[in-house]
Amino acid sequence: MRERPLKVLFVIHDARRGGVQSVMLRAIAALDRSRVEPVVLFPFDGPCAAELRQQGVMVHTGGDQTPFFWRFKRFLIIPRLIGYALQADLVHLNSTKLALAALAVSLAGVRTVFHLHELAARIGPLLRAVIGRVDCVAFCSQTCADHYAGVAARQRRLLLNAVAIPDPLPKRRAAGVPRVVMIGSINAGKGQDLLLEAFALVRQRAELHFYGNVGLSAKGYAEGLRTRAREPELAGRVFSHPPTDDVGAVLAESAVLVHTSRRESFGLVLVEAMAAGLPVIAHDLGGMREIVIDGVCGYLVQPGDSPTLAERIDALLADSALRQRLGAAGRCLVQERFNIATRIDDYHLLYEELAGQGA
Repeated sequence: MRERPLKVLFVIHDARRGGVQSVMLRAIAALDRSRVEPVVLFPFDGPCAAELRQQGVMVHTGGDQTPFFWRFKRFLIIPRLIGYALQADLVHLNSTKLALAALAVSLAGVRTVFHLHELAARIGPLLRAVIGRVDCVAFCSQTCADHYAGVAARQRRLLLNAVAIPDPLPKRRAAGVPRVVMIGSINAGKGQDLLLEAFALVRQRAELHFYGNVGLSAKGYAEGLRTRAREPELAGRVFSHPPTDDVGAVLAESAVLVHTSRRESFGLVLVEAMAAGLPVIAHDLGGMREIVIDGVCGYLVQPGDSPTLAERIDALLADSALRQRLGAAGRCLVQERFNIATRIDDYHLLYEELAGQGA
């Protein structure tokens, strides 16, 4: 039995709101502090860092999110990272964007977990080297694990994404016109344009609400969405919002959540919506298939099949009993498979194993 908890340094690539950040903030909040003492490092400050500080977690950052140069801070923090890593029992780095940092920590002789959440379009020499060197490479889903199956690794572990289950279920708030919502970064990979095309065919009275950050590389894409939304069949029905700090409130005002990503290792927002009792519609590919059971908790549609997607949205908007039935089934599924209260032991056991402590 250890006399003190394991000190784990979590390195998260971005302090803004996002899927990876949401996963790790929930995991950190759920840790048994008698077993694990978390310390967190971000390349720059932001709302996720502030949230962890409010929870009493020790947080280090590389300073403010300096315009134009903030991406380089993922490299500039490496010397400080090594210093913090040498004071920890092990380091848990998240995202392929931290591959060089993970390599540096491993070379410094610190036990290292490299947690992959993305499906890299190209698995280059650096990423292969890091996966092969770290003590353990972890995957957010089976889809993610399968994507990297051909890369040699010392140890592999599935750390399935999970959420906290709201209990009791928040009361649904009527928002007037029924809302269809999509939550996620605004970029071509997330496929907001595909949802727009389908929504133009929706017959039921409804609004479409997008929530998400627009990066510099996606400015043109976002402008294209706004232009399309001004066309007659969509005018006055489509609304865009910045990232939300209260996903639960957005879901409580919504009738359906739709996720039309073109490529996805998981789809955390689908789990969040299901945990809130909301029916979901997603593309029939990748990690989304691991979450949504077609016809049970929502629907899966083929990417780009706008007529079918519109039909599914119309069916849910027209039938409150159907929404309630699918929403209830989705909540049960999340409680069984994606509940952080039960899945957090996957983290505890991994850390104790790597630190040489039997579970």
